[in-house]
Amino acid sequence: MTYKVKKVNYKDVPAAQLIFWIIVRAAMIVCAAYSFVHGDLVMGFESVFCFIFTHLWDLFQILGNGSFIEEVPPLNQTMLNIIIFIGIVFGSYLGLFDHYKWFDEFMHIMSGMVCAVFGYDFAVIIQRKKGECAATLAAIFSLMFALSIAVGWEFYEFLMDTLHGTNLQLAKAGEETAAYDITRFRNEYGYLGLFDTVTDMMMNTIGGVIGMIFMIVVRNQKKDKK
Repeated sequence: MTYKVKKVNYKDVPAAQLIFWIIVRAAMIVCAAYSFVHGDLVMGFESVFCFIFTHLWDLFQILGNGSFIEEVPPLNQTMLNIIIFIGIVFGSYLGLFDHYKWFDEFMHIMSGMVCAVFGYDFAVIIQRKKGECAATLAAIFSLMFALSIAVGWEFYEFLMDTLHGTNLQLAKAGEETAAYDITRFRNEYGYLGLFDTVTDMMMNTIGGVIGMIFMIVVRNQKKDKK
């Protein structure tokens, strides 16, 4: 079979969603340029990385070569773009991560939910040629998918802290940990870092469970209507 690179057909993308995609992508370019100009390489590369992820659906269409990946609905990209926009623009650049401790937990819950929703549809699409995917299998896959993404994000934070000297996992003293009462964490920044990482994973799990239940209800309702 000859491999073919296709052009993206945006006819199946609702106009409102497509406009939102363009806004988010433009925002990531602005954020990246601002960061690099001001010498913030971490946020600059993070914005570039997020810019690439705002094109995930497009890449599926271009490189899918007729495979199941092309069937991922545009709504999944829209939900991903919502998380990216809120996290980068409001969280990082407008400082909500620094001013409100709950915002980080909120973002992990939201990301877990979005990943679970994507994972559920992903499982259904993968199984399409073998018949209807069981709701139980799709639900388990969606939750595991959400947790896998969460682990990948913690890997990213660990590598950035180790290789670039950042403090994303709050494992050392700095501006990021100034608002924390270190006495609550055995006077050890290492324990604070562990607490932060495990809490993030727990919030992603909660979000994943919410997303999994949401998809079970929604998909079962569609089956009942049929």
